[in-house]
Amino acid sequence: MAFQLVCVKCGSVGIIIDGSALAPPSTVVKCSHCRSARGTLGDLRNLATSGRRDLFDANAGLSA
Repeated sequence: MAFQLVCVKCGSVGIIIDGSALAPPSTVVKCSHCRSARGTLGDLRNLATSGRRDLFDANAGLSA
């Protein structure tokens, strides 16, 4: 499962991670608004270290 930056159920970007920074990669990351699963901590870590900074740019792809 690829990590969902935006919740497909409610459109929120906030997340909740139950546990600590030492939580295992299999820990489920939930939406902070509706509590649906958005992926795993391992998915999020992989995305953060992927080098794909364009995925985090809110203005990417917008024309002037």
